[in-house]
Amino acid sequence: MTEPAESSRSSETSTSPRIIRASFDDLSPVDVYAISALRTDVFYLEQNCAEPEMDWRDLEPTAEHYFIRDAQDGNKIVAYLRVIDTKDEYAERYPLTIGRVVVAADRRGQSLSSALLREALEQHPGVGFILHAQTHAKGVYAKAGFHEVGETFMEAGIEHITMVREAQVS
Repeated sequence: MTEPAESSRSSETSTSPRIIRASFDDLSPVDVYAISALRTDVFYLEQNCAEPEMDWRDLEPTAEHYFIRDAQDGNKIVAYLRVIDTKDEYAERYPLTIGRVVVAADRRGQSLSSALLREALEQHPGVGFILHAQTHAKGVYAKAGFHEVGETFMEAGIEHITMVREAQVS
């Protein structure tokens, strides 16, 4: 990616927010700061995560960052997720991992995470995905075609479940 890509949902309305997709190199310093601030506010201040947030995977050349800006303050990011290569035993069947799904507290209930998920999945037709869902949010992922595999486990001090979405064949 050479510049942040606008999704096909380019006009922001209450039903279709403007989604931006970018590689790390295509993010501006303000974007990096806004993404880090959102992730820190939710994962650390709100959820008290017990593991480091910065894992260096954001910088991988194949990492994709999907986000929605605040309509009134274009510097603020209100929803975010990233797509990275899967690097475990699931990689062959589910080569992409969705993670760091986060929505600002004052913007929850507006289906922003669902819009980001939909966009990320549409960008990779025919590819299987895996993610670690916080158990309270697994319904969001189920609506996007993911199903649970295995047992619940603790990650960053929060109960999670592995969920996968098979490659969709047209």
